[in-house]
Amino acid sequence: MFKRYDWKSDDFLKELSKDSSHKIVCSFKEEPQQLTFGREVRELPINESIKKELIKRGIQRLFLHQERALELIKKKRNVFIVAGTGTGKTEAFLIPILDDIIKEPYKGVQAILIYPTKALARDQMKRIESIIAPFFGLRVAIYDGDTPEKERKLIYQAPPPILITNPDMIHVALQGSEDFKRIISNVKYLVLDDVHVYTGVFGTHVAYVLRRLLRIINHEPIFIATSATIGNPIEFITRLTGRDFEIVKAGTGKRSETIHTFIKPVGRSKIMEALALVRFCQRRGLKNIVFADSHRIVELMKLYAKRYNIPLEVHRAGLRKDERVMIEKALKEGRILSVAATPTLELGIDIGDLDVVILYSIPATFSRYMQRTGRSGRRSGRRAYVFTILGEDPISAYYERHPEDFFREEYDPAVIDLQNDEIAKIHLLAMARDRPLYLNELNSYERKIVSELISHKYLTIRGRMLVPTRKGIKLLKERMSLRGVGKVIKIYTEGGLKVGEREMPMALKELHPGAVYIHAGNVYLTLELKEDRAIVRKMPPSFNYITTALYYSMPENEKVIETTEFKGIEISYINLNMIESVYGYIVKSFPDLTTIREEILDKTYEYSFRTKGILIKFPPLEEWNEYQNAEAFHAIEHALIIASQTIIGASHNDLGGVSFPSGHIYIYDAYPGGSGLCKLLMKRFSDVVTRAYRLVNECNCIDGCPRCIYSPYCGNNNKILSRRKAAQVLRLLLEGKLRSTEVGLSGKPIV
Repeated sequence: MFKRYDWKSDDFLKELSKDSSHKIVCSFKEEPQQLTFGREVRELPINESIKKELIKRGIQRLFLHQERALELIKKKRNVFIVAGTGTGKTEAFLIPILDDIIKEPYKGVQAILIYPTKALARDQMKRIESIIAPFFGLRVAIYDGDTPEKERKLIYQAPPPILITNPDMIHVALQGSEDFKRIISNVKYLVLDDVHVYTGVFGTHVAYVLRRLLRIINHEPIFIATSATIGNPIEFITRLTGRDFEIVKAGTGKRSETIHTFIKPVGRSKIMEALALVRFCQRRGLKNIVFADSHRIVELMKLYAKRYNIPLEVHRAGLRKDERVMIEKALKEGRILSVAATPTLELGIDIGDLDVVILYSIPATFSRYMQRTGRSGRRSGRRAYVFTILGEDPISAYYERHPEDFFREEYDPAVIDLQNDEIAKIHLLAMARDRPLYLNELNSYERKIVSELISHKYLTIRGRMLVPTRKGIKLLKERMSLRGVGKVIKIYTEGGLKVGEREMPMALKELHPGAVYIHAGNVYLTLELKEDRAIVRKMPPSFNYITTALYYSMPENEKVIETTEFKGIEISYINLNMIESVYGYIVKSFPDLTTIREEILDKTYEYSFRTKGILIKFPPLEEWNEYQNAEAFHAIEHALIIASQTIIGASHNDLGGVSFPSGHIYIYDAYPGGSGLCKLLMKRFSDVVTRAYRLVNECNCIDGCPRCIYSPYCGNNNKILSRRKAAQVLRLLLEGKLRSTEVGLSGKPIV
């Protein structure tokens, strides 16, 4: 798909390169991929009125993948449509649904269209309304947390044939609305759009929500799923839904060639580099978007853009709905040229055609890279550009040396762990609340979880039915979010005003006394952390400090699930109980991140949670003392986690790690119950360890630096690390010269 491109032959890039404040590292060209057409619309086996409307809209032929989806859905098969952004996936599932429900449009809700977010659902609503508008009797309605009670009552009284919603709303409605359960009981079609979003913890939640939904529907519905980017479509969709699917694939649908360029700032920050690219594009009338992964970064971009008179709008969660819609519309219509966005614009919200996509940093997964860059290259005959800004971090340094490795990447596999105890508890409780639950509906794993719920008095048995107790219902109300799984810490100001919430275990590291916490563009200083809440003080805009927690983790092995071996060393996939303890923090100036001081807390703040992880048993080298071995294994732990981000698509906060001088290295899912990432890491350990070795071996620093093994998330402030010793151990491993020994775990844990 990608091939090296001589950027010096490109007038746009050549002009850009004249600015000595940055360096073009390399460029790759992505060729257009024209989609194949199928039969003419008039030949399709669908209702004549639908044919006429398609032709009226200028559609003479469907694409081949749309036609194939139509045929399979009409045969009542479950279909997974895997195709790029802008390839007509919505029409592919909507045409066969319309062809069916147009016969009896007043039979109530016949299709539920499930989108991962409210914003995406409401954006797609406009498109779907425009498609079904010409057909008498067909209606579509939004049913989500923003739907007023008056509109909900109308939906209950006169259910539309098509209902648009999201997993979060289904989770709530199944527990609390008999009207909702009544109107969806005869649904024929369940559509899951953008299913690649349903990975990790969120995906596990959604898998249980779908199972609960199916308990309410009186017959087996037809599943239709869509995604632009996924590496293991059959395995993933089968695991998510418990159903067999047929895959319909198409290309990216790019209409013009796209030039992908790695660019590196020289003597200035990544924020200033992003703004320089924005200004360069604006002067040429090119519509562009800057993607960053945090609220703080996009808000800082906006702040600096104001100072330098660069027109730039921000699109992120936390803004009012009308503000987001206004920005989307203005960008689509060309009234604004530049937007800095968090992943809120990564999904299929319609913002029109873009000329340039700027990535503040390399996305956690190649799939997300393709999702974001798919926003460009959709305008026929006009070349599009993607700029990825490289920084002084290990992943940027690796891809600066090996850019081909990035552009050779395949779409990442999507993973979920259906045996996450914490998530299973919530949904088995909810299942019993949705409708009567019987033991014979459950598998052996679920019966074990139910036994725990009964023993802790969250569930009780009445006859043969399982019924939630008051204590169980209270727990459900506390854990309504599908986006996480840990205990929730509520954040309040000194005056009692609620600021927000943060889940454990991250809350422990971000809200300990003295921690600087940033929320919705405001800076807060934590005064107190209690059992279920944090008390904070709002700081003035001139407050230019951030903090990083000092902490250690202690793993407790509970049960070995699976064991394997790699070149003589033993690797185990295990259930763990992790105890995380914050004992201090580092204060840094912002934005230059210079360390000001190190503070030790008056007491240690602890949190324990159960999760899953892997234990790698390296032998300590006899020629080294305990400290030298600790340096090696701590650096290897960092390198393995960094490499995992590029191989299995783990983001910065998805994995935790702890090492011991005895050679024991634990890497664990950072979410209570587990996310499935460590299992994938074990499966792809050969790839991960090979890249980890290159990471530590190829750096030319003295013995460790931000471009190889330093981590901003290190609980030990990047001390007791040796790049050279890590490279030596990993080289011996890859040469097959190491063997796991029976040396017991010893020494101080280092994270």
